[in-house]
Amino acid sequence: MNWYKHIVISLTVAIALLVGASMASAQNITAYTGQPFTFTVDVQFAQEDNITWEIYDNFMGINMAVVPGNCPVTSGEFVGGDNTGSSVDIIWYIPGTYIVKVRAVNDCPTDNMKFYLVEVLQSLPVATIDEPEVICEGDATSLVINLTGDAPWSLVLFDGANYVTYDNILVQPFIIPVSPTSTTTYTVTEVTNIDGTNTVPSNSVTLIVNPRPLNSPIYQYVP
Repeated sequence: MNWYKHIVISLTVAIALLVGASMASAQNITAYTGQPFTFTVDVQFAQEDNITWEIYDNFMGINMAVVPGNCPVTSGEFVGGDNTGSSVDIIWYIPGTYIVKVRAVNDCPTDNMKFYLVEVLQSLPVATIDEPEVICEGDATSLVINLTGDAPWSLVLFDGANYVTYDNILVQPFIIPVSPTSTTTYTVTEVTNIDGTNTVPSNSVTLIVNPRPLNSPIYQYVP
């Protein structure tokens, strides 16, 4: 039996579920470094301040029903330091496998617990576009695209009509020269690096293109 299966089987025999079942189980979660993840449970018989959460990064050979969470804040922590209530946010800084435990205490003599087996992956790359300056028709400018994660990147830029792919980007911010003939909105629809592809669109920016005045003849004023 490998260690992963051993963890899951061990968790399924622990105490009792927080809500809705008679035996505890482990729920598998995937999260990413640097991105808060929200954990939420439905509560029927416990007050909000009687619900506590703990994080483990070292869980082999210990009884998590009685041993408190042991994850250092340099690896993962509760956002704002709040580890009570039916909903908490946790942010991880180091990829790896963690266990999150939630415990609810009520007037009954037995604690109710639920466990989450969390695989934390390196965060996906993110693109953000700086707001461009207003230009006049016929002028050129640049889009400044900021990228997170490690190079090389590739990205897809959408201008409202066309999708353009840029590959093998080695430095950031990535500068793209543009010269639209009319006001145009730009969005990065996906960005990729060694950690994977992020298909969540970036912020959208609108490049305003002001028309130039038309030429007209000049007439002498005759009163």
